[in-house]
Amino acid sequence: MSLIATSRLVAIGNALRQIPLPILGNANLAANFFVQKIGRKAPLYGGWVVPAVIGGTWFIWPAVGDETKVSLGLLPDPEVLKAEAEAAAKISALVSAKVLSNRVNGDFSDLHTQWEKTSIASLMMVDDEDEVDEEEEDDDDDDDDEDEDEEE
Repeated sequence: MSLIATSRLVAIGNALRQIPLPILGNANLAANFFVQKIGRKAPLYGGWVVPAVIGGTWFIWPAVGDETKVSLGLLPDPEVLKAEAEAAAKISALVSAKVLSNRVNGDFSDLHTQWEKTSIASLMMVDDEDEVDEEEEDDDDDDDDEDEDEEE
């Protein structure tokens, strides 16, 4: 370690010696005690970290208010959602008014893509119907075999 890092640790140690603690004397003695006693056994309790965090969250989460959750970014801001919904409603009203005016004037260009998809899908259905009929006939044959087995 460098000389600067060592001097910082000494300064921290001196500061901890100045902080009194009722049972253990000062903060420096308390820190040394916990490092020696609990630091060695910490790996033994490592498996309990995840359940402890889940249990703590289970009890603490309901006590945290929605305002705090919004400020932490865990919940969306209801005012922003309301403003977005109003903006979306205005835009959809403008678009629907434009579409209606186009349709009144006889312009159905917005439906051309839907018509193309429908016509292509309907042409493909002719080929698929034959396959579906064959599968249904095969399924009917299987049902008859099962009925014969049950009678025996």
